[in-house]
Amino acid sequence: MLSNPIHQRLPYPYFTTEEAFGAADCAHMEGLFAHDLPWREHGGSFYEVRNCDLTDRVDPALREALVDRVQTLTGLEMDTRVAVTAQAMGPGQQIGVHSDRPLVGYEAVRLVVQCNHDWHPGDGGILQVHDDAGGTRICASLAPRFNSAFGFVMHPDSYHSVTRTTRPRHTLVFNFWHVGNSPALAAQVKALFSDMQFAKLPRALDPVCLEAEASLPEDQTYLALVVASALRLWGLPEQTILGGYLAVVRPCLAPATSAEAGLAIALAQWAASLHLDGFDVARWQELAPMAAASAKLPRLEAFRQLAFPATANA
Repeated sequence: MLSNPIHQRLPYPYFTTEEAFGAADCAHMEGLFAHDLPWREHGGSFYEVRNCDLTDRVDPALREALVDRVQTLTGLEMDTRVAVTAQAMGPGQQIGVHSDRPLVGYEAVRLVVQCNHDWHPGDGGILQVHDDAGGTRICASLAPRFNSAFGFVMHPDSYHSVTRTTRPRHTLVFNFWHVGNSPALAAQVKALFSDMQFAKLPRALDPVCLEAEASLPEDQTYLALVVASALRLWGLPEQTILGGYLAVVRPCLAPATSAEAGLAIALAQWAASLHLDGFDVARWQELAPMAAASAKLPRLEAFRQLAFPATANA
């Protein structure tokens, strides 16, 4: 399974293989397209495909084995969740340059498996890897040959596209979740910030906010307000809320904190980044050891258990 992978680190981590599955699994996956599927059309000039969810039609044992294999190939801690999507393109269709950014609660790794026999260069449908949103440079071109696969860690800059095809093109896309980015975590983050009223922050923050907003970029001061709001909504004391705000806008002026307050501020920063930007694997890996080594804080345990499930009980 996913034999002889070739790994690339640039422009983002991905791997390819020309030997994705054995004969039995290939026949199983190819046969999925022989049925009358509940296709959903996507129109327009950017994403010209039909797709549908086939998760329940794919052998559970195959899905489970793929989680283990993808975890080994990426070095990431994966959840057991897998979603499988069939994708079909017709003659004349294409997919524009885009990035599959990992939002909170969404998948972190994708595996694109081709189900097309006798593909020739003139057939188009080439999956291209790019290093920018404009697609000005093509870093790799991958023909959709039968049983070939392209797996990648989703990243804000994981740009790719598919060239216009001249014949039907069938693909299965396997989606994998990181252990620290579950849909349950997304629901908790959404609930946490549903009552984010900056007017309820401590009045002691007012002069600090005015000074920061007069001299710093808006996105930085807004992030600081979101961090402070998370601390308020978790019921942390005023000094910790102030420390959380200063940790973003003026780290050198942030007051010394206890280990518990330091953990609370770090978790608030993580919650804010999930809310505003999505899931960052590298940042999760940096925070996980601290989350494991810290003492429990009753107000924050529900969030920590979901955000760092592999470390929360260490």
